[in-house]
Amino acid sequence: MGKISNAIKMLNYLNTGNKYNVKELSEKIGITERMVRYYKAELEQAGIPIETFMGPNGGYYILNVKNQYNHFNKYDLQLLDNVNKILEEIEYEDIGKYKKIINKIKFANDVEEEKSKYFLESSILDKSKIYSNLKEAIINKERIKILYKNLNQEWQERIIHPLQIFNYDNKFYVTAYCELRADIRHFEINRIKLN
Repeated sequence: MGKISNAIKMLNYLNTGNKYNVKELSEKIGITERMVRYYKAELEQAGIPIETFMGPNGGYYILNVKNQYNHFNKYDLQLLDNVNKILEEIEYEDIGKYKKIINKIKFANDVEEEKSKYFLESSILDKSKIYSNLKEAIINKERIKILYKNLNQEWQERIIHPLQIFNYDNKFYVTAYCELRADIRHFEINRIKLN
C-alpha cells in the first residue's frame, strides 16, 4: 500500500475509539514502527489531534473531535493572523511553531465548513419522532424498520442500518445500509414512515 492509504488505514483504526500502541498499529497496517510515528506526525500536521497515553499500557488514540474547532470563526482567524504579523515584526523566536498552529486551525476550520454544507442537524427535526428514532439507531448502531415512499409514490418496507443524517439542497436525508438493496443508500427523511 502507498503512504496515503497507510495513513488512512491508521486513521480508521484510531477512529474506532480504541487505544493502540505503536507495535499494534505497525502489525495491523504492515509497516515499521518508525512509519507509525511518521504518520502520526503527518496526521497531526493535517489538523487531526492524536492523543498519546504514556506508560507501559499506553498508546495513541483520538478523542471525539467532531467539534474540535467549531468555536473558531473568520474573525478569530483574522486576529490570529494579526498576532502573527506582530510576532514577525518583533522577530519572535518561535514564529515557525506559531504558524504551524495557525495552519492546523485553518485547515480544521476549512474541513468543518465543508462538512457543515452537508452534515447539518436541524432543530426543526429535533421534535420529529422519525428523526429521534433514526438518531437513536445511529448512536446504538441498530437497524430500524421503515416504510419508504418510492418515486412511484408507493410505500415499500425497508430494513435499514442508519449511519448519518445530513442536509443537502434544503432537504434532510439519512445515509443507511439497506438490507433490501444490500448497499448504502440515501433516504429522504420526508419520505420515511415508521413501520
